[in-house]
Amino acid sequence: MRRARGITKLAGLALICLTSGCAVLEDHIAFSNAAPVGAVQEIFVSTGRLPSAKDVDITQDRSAAVKFAKYEVSIPPTHVLGQIEWPKGVVDLGSDFAVTGVEDLRSSARMIAAIKAQKGDEVVVFLHGYNNTPSEALYRFAQIGHDFRIEEPRVLFAWPSAGTATGYVYDRDSVLFSRDPLAQLLTAISQHTDKKITLIAHSMGGHLAMEVMRQLALTGQRSVLRDIGTVVLLAPDIDPDIFRAQAHAIGRLPDPFIIMSSRGDRALNFSAILNIGRHKVGDLSQAEDVAGLNVTLFDFTALSDGSNLDHLVPMTSPAAIMVLRDLISFGQLAEPDLSAFEIGDDGVINARPPVIPANAYSSLSP
Repeated sequence: MRRARGITKLAGLALICLTSGCAVLEDHIAFSNAAPVGAVQEIFVSTGRLPSAKDVDITQDRSAAVKFAKYEVSIPPTHVLGQIEWPKGVVDLGSDFAVTGVEDLRSSARMIAAIKAQKGDEVVVFLHGYNNTPSEALYRFAQIGHDFRIEEPRVLFAWPSAGTATGYVYDRDSVLFSRDPLAQLLTAISQHTDKKITLIAHSMGGHLAMEVMRQLALTGQRSVLRDIGTVVLLAPDIDPDIFRAQAHAIGRLPDPFIIMSSRGDRALNFSAILNIGRHKVGDLSQAEDVAGLNVTLFDFTALSDGSNLDHLVPMTSPAAIMVLRDLISFGQLAEPDLSAFEIGDDGVINARPPVIPANAYSSLSP
């Protein structure tokens, strides 16, 4: 029996390798000195590893030295909702994502000052998931910012993922390693700006979000927790027992606190295989996992299309994006129109496939 279980785990890992690739991913961000021809996303970055076009070893040991920068990411006019148009060969700003500006901010104080000077009363902080390079995380947040029309200052906290499908255990350790620098970032935003914080976290980044809020609670940083106005967990890779223990330590959760995922999320299913078959909060298979907590569950199974193991549906499905950007005002659920959803017997809000106009997938229109 034990040997059979081991074979099952290896089979699951093999499937991950086949679908995601087990080789370390090349950090192939593109830079261009040309003037952008499409929209531009300005993103602040706090990380131990800045996105770079060359000389990046994403398998290096974790660094406690945090770097701060501002990137300008050009979104091509031909951009399709939910996609990242990666450059193939020479970058073409008419069809590719590219970095058209970088500023080394050198210190947390300078980055916070730049954030404070921007318009708006919110800051949106994004935590990427497992098996991400810094460049992927930067481009994904640029895509999210553009497609969801986020106008508030955007901060990417790029924690040190190994950037390989076989680095699952390494990445979970990296989450624990990253709690202090993320807590310091959130504390600096809270203490030195007048802006509320919206946390968006994907997959294993959701585990980091919960861990850092737990840490803030246990260290008495309640004022920082109060400045976290909204939490959105996308397909969170968290064991339900751990999630409930984290929520208990945090106490009163930010409101709104939203979990978005799909019951057909194959990445979380594989993660469960690696965890003796225990399901994760993000697969929404058992809504009772969060019963009694002030949490809103959205199920986007009906909008899944099979791409990306259905692990990125709320971020990449054009149908999901069109529903969500009309539903969510970053910072609060602003009298949401739930006509595109139905509430199940388990309390989960289920998306219904909307009718999408043929010209809706090209997304530079306001």
